[in-house]
Amino acid sequence: MLTRTAFRFSPRGSYAACLASDGVAGWHVEHWPLDPARPPSPVPGLAPTGPHSRMLPLDDGGVLLHHAGPDRHGIILGRADRPARLLGTLTALGLQLLPHPAHDALALAITTRSDPSATLWLLRSRDGEPRPVLTVSGLLIGGTWLDPVGRQLAVNRAYRGRLTCVAVDLHSGTVEELWPDHPSVRLLFAVPHAGLFVVADDNGRIGWACSPGGRLQWPAELNGPHNPWPLAADVTGEQVAVRLDQGGSSRLLVYERHTDRTVALPLPDGHLGDAAAWTPTGLRFAFTGPDRRTGVAEIAPSAAQAAGTFRLLADPEAPGAPAVPGLPVRAC
Repeated sequence: MLTRTAFRFSPRGSYAACLASDGVAGWHVEHWPLDPARPPSPVPGLAPTGPHSRMLPLDDGGVLLHHAGPDRHGIILGRADRPARLLGTLTALGLQLLPHPAHDALALAITTRSDPSATLWLLRSRDGEPRPVLTVSGLLIGGTWLDPVGRQLAVNRAYRGRLTCVAVDLHSGTVEELWPDHPSVRLLFAVPHAGLFVVADDNGRIGWACSPGGRLQWPAELNGPHNPWPLAADVTGEQVAVRLDQGGSSRLLVYERHTDRTVALPLPDGHLGDAAAWTPTGLRFAFTGPDRRTGVAEIAPSAAQAAGTFRLLADPEAPGAPAVPGLPVRAC
């Protein structure tokens, strides 16, 4: 039986990647073209060590794989049409890869050391070799860009016994705490040009602000039962997709920011993954159900009509098969 896990989407949602294994030949990276949707295929030369390996799909069709070893971390670039290439090996305790908004950059890498400190590395498109940009005190977790050119990065920093959300300026080297009066708040994702910054705190509350460090709001609609978790926002910042887990099934809500209401968009029986991307055609996410293996689905929400159109973008069971036609669904 084929297992798929750890789905991630490219920054614009035009590609997805996941880790896959048939239980016999080990793990491999699967690449999912989505515009137009085509069946997934293995990426040659990328050999993840297991289901916890990390990767980052790119909008140009490439996939970066983080290959972890004892205190050494390799970054490998794979593409469907050419051999994989080692971009660099960094000595560190840990490494994470983040997408970069600049057109001439592949990604940003963050490595951690035991001092504790973290170094930010830029991977340029022209050669991909990691080049150090800045080292800051503490350990950095996650990352959300606060501008479209990749100058300011919001990260959660563990330092001197505290975990706080800070903004790191990659040009000046300054580090500024964003919500000093709310040290447990961490930034999940943002649509900076639309003034939407989605946050969570240590108590599991979900909220948002209009600016980094701005006044926090904790809507009751985002903090109900069944572990609500925000997945993504549309480009206007007006709608936020929220997943609810109920046993082995998931529900999908769309929260409207300025009306402060939610609309349920029911799905077929199944479970949503942790990653999602909101594109001009709809919200894309990993989905698995009792009658289908894990794949990529899309729903085009229409909150005004309390309805949406759910479809599987490609049938992973039949190589070469076209996308599954859309299936209209109505709200409960």
